[in-house]
Amino acid sequence: MNNKRAESFFNDTKYSLIIPAYNEEEGLPIVLNDVFKLIDESFEVIVVDDGSSDRTREVAQRFPCRVISHERNSGKGAAMKTGIKEARGENIIFIDADNTYPPEGILALAKALENYDMALASRKTGHENIPAFNRIGNAMFRNSIRYIYGFQGYDPLTGLYGMKRTYLKSMNLESKGFGIESEICIKAARMGLRVKDIHITYRDRVGKAKLNGLKDGYRIFKTILKFFPLVFRRIEKPGLPG
Repeated sequence: MNNKRAESFFNDTKYSLIIPAYNEEEGLPIVLNDVFKLIDESFEVIVVDDGSSDRTREVAQRFPCRVISHERNSGKGAAMKTGIKEARGENIIFIDADNTYPPEGILALAKALENYDMALASRKTGHENIPAFNRIGNAMFRNSIRYIYGFQGYDPLTGLYGMKRTYLKSMNLESKGFGIESEICIKAARMGLRVKDIHITYRDRVGKAKLNGLKDGYRIFKTILKFFPLVFRRIEKPGLPG
């Protein structure tokens, strides 16, 4: 790609869709197939293969997306941070690779980001597709983030959401694992970001679950406690470019 075409591609990219994936060779092709039926040239798709031991990378390379691979498994948060670093779009949208979220939600989030700082696909229905133990943990963590930190959205632990790239980069994200969503939403709340809530139906996952309810729940709990000092102060909201 010559410099002129590269510059044009960069300028045409408005949304960066980031898909963190670890051993998702079953669900990822379904997600990507549905995504590329919906999006136009204003989107780029970045798949971050987080050290998978299956054919996740090979599956992703069949589609017109950018594929970035970690040498070893480093955690969902680490994969998302890699995607953020590589993203070209002014808006970043995340979606899980296990086909649990309706791809149409991506377009709804993209539209919402025209007027809001953050858009959230909240799992208002489809709770039967979440293990009972995880549902209890989700409720506890959700209410903690909403009522302690003042987060405006209903479902801060959703795997489908979007935000301005400028805000994400200014957060200096630290989490490497599943605590990343909690950290992002806590910092979004303390930054005073305007959040648009979009209700979606959560679906049964394709492939083996990667989240361990007990172990990863404890890590999410630790993340919520770690940022408790932010309850007493605000984070400066950076200005948007242009």
